[in-house]
Amino acid sequence: MRPRPLRLFSTVPFVCLLSLLGFPDEGSPNEVGRPAERTESVHLVLDLGSSGTRFCMYPVTVDKGQDQKRCRVTSVSPVCFKLSGGIAALVRGHSQEEVPSLILPKLRQAWEALGDVQKKGNPQLRERIQGVVALGTGGFRSPSTNLPDERREFQAVWSEIARFFKEEAKQEQVVARTISGLEEARLAWLGVSQQIPATVRDSFAIIEVGGASIQFATSGRSLAYQDLYAASEYRGQDYVFHKFAPPRGATALGFDACFHPEDRKRQDGPACMAFLRANVFSGSSINQLAYHFSPRRLYGLGAPWLGIFADYPAGPPWALKNDPAYSPKLSPGNLARLAEKVCKLSDEEIAAFAPNAFDLRKNPATGEGSGKACFTLSYHAGFLESVAMISQDAALLPGGDDQWARGAAVTHEFFPDC
Repeated sequence: MRPRPLRLFSTVPFVCLLSLLGFPDEGSPNEVGRPAERTESVHLVLDLGSSGTRFCMYPVTVDKGQDQKRCRVTSVSPVCFKLSGGIAALVRGHSQEEVPSLILPKLRQAWEALGDVQKKGNPQLRERIQGVVALGTGGFRSPSTNLPDERREFQAVWSEIARFFKEEAKQEQVVARTISGLEEARLAWLGVSQQIPATVRDSFAIIEVGGASIQFATSGRSLAYQDLYAASEYRGQDYVFHKFAPPRGATALGFDACFHPEDRKRQDGPACMAFLRANVFSGSSINQLAYHFSPRRLYGLGAPWLGIFADYPAGPPWALKNDPAYSPKLSPGNLARLAEKVCKLSDEEIAAFAPNAFDLRKNPATGEGSGKACFTLSYHAGFLESVAMISQDAALLPGGDDQWARGAAVTHEFFPDC
């Protein structure tokens, strides 16, 4: 029998753990006999990720009862505008004085696009924005702590974002800061909860992969927000790859099983997973935390997971996957078998059954592909294997790539009406 979940966990390097208490129950009904007052609003959330920036307008409803307010994202899809490249990488190493000129053109471009129908914006939604939240994730955090990096150029980013939205976009309420990996995990869980029908009351868990960090979150005995457990580690996909195959320097011994595009025969899925198991996922507090919970629905969040769901067939015999629809689920075993198959193949052989795979796309500067398909699939198979004990029916479900931002759009920490 599994031991009962513990409220406290020891901390280790690159890890943040917490049982989150004291937040309002997002699922609590209003007091019987007192109908809720319902209003509508639009909340703008800026996701400043390690590899890109997303501006999303979320239409929300606000139910105001006697003792609480509750926000939910409506069924209307958010309107988003994406910018390639991470803001953290753009400003790192520059002086505070240089930051405004680096990011202001991007802020103006995105703000104008949100109100431009020709660029798939929505001027009516933009007119109704009541509150802006700009949150930095892994690229703005310290690799040694997974907590916000307080370097001066990052502080200048938050100051300039606040100035732009208050002075140029005429928004009164602006929050701009870095969130910890733990906050990101909690908000991602809340974002998924927004899309689960109210009649479904059993708990679920999320795993999320970013460029810099990975997250896990689930609730204890209920779907209540105050019963939430979360963990985050600075072991994201890009961070791990550059740790063992730095742009300048020798590839780590054993990592050629994961990445050796010059000689694919030296790549080996099982050997790569063993390397990652020993050097990345061994001793993971995410694994330790997941062990304490009974099986439940497990959702994979973030663009890397969704790329696998959309681009690759879900299982043997690996028939052509040319449509953009997400596979309904992935199993740890099938993902490991896919990694084993892909590692030995050339790009042309992979394209025969997964022509849309991200790691086959050509670099415009060199005309070559990244050659990282073996590493990508082995990394995800290893991460999924490390939490497989919590997965109901040994399956991972697609969970979306904007969930932590969706969660941020409905929490009182950033929007007082919630």
